[in-house]
Amino acid sequence: MQIQGSLTIDGVLAVPIEAYTFSVTGAVAVATGKSRIYLEGDYVVETVRAAVNTAPTGAALVVDVNKNGTTIYSDQGGRPSIAAGTNSATGNNPAVTALAAGDYLTVDVDQVGSTAAGADLTVTVRVRKAS
Repeated sequence: MQIQGSLTIDGVLAVPIEAYTFSVTGAVAVATGKSRIYLEGDYVVETVRAAVNTAPTGAALVVDVNKNGTTIYSDQGGRPSIAAGTNSATGNNPAVTALAAGDYLTVDVDQVGSTAAGADLTVTVRVRKAS
C-alpha cells in the first residue's frame, strides 16, 4: 500500500517540531552573531523564546534572531525582550519565517540590563519542517 500526502489521526496533523538553541554562560554582554547554526532542511519558524537564569535589572535584555545575517523581525518591537526583573520572553510575529537548507541562524544580544545585565541566557528557535 502506498500513501501520499499528509497523515491525520482524528483530525490532528502530526508535524515534527525541532528546536535550535543558542546559549551564553555567565553575565550577558551586547554581541553580534557569535556562532552560526546551519540548517539541513527546509523549515518554518514557529516560536522564538529567550530565557535567563538571572534576570536583568534596570532595563530589558533584548535579543534578535537573524537568518543569513539579517533580522527575521521587521518590527523591532517584536524581538524577544526580557523585561527587567523577569526571566523569559517570546518574540512576536517574525516577518521572515521560511528557512531553507543551507541557511544559517545567528542571535544578537542587542541590549542588556543597565544595572545587572542578566546571566545564563538561552535563546531557543522552534521550527517545523516545511511541507
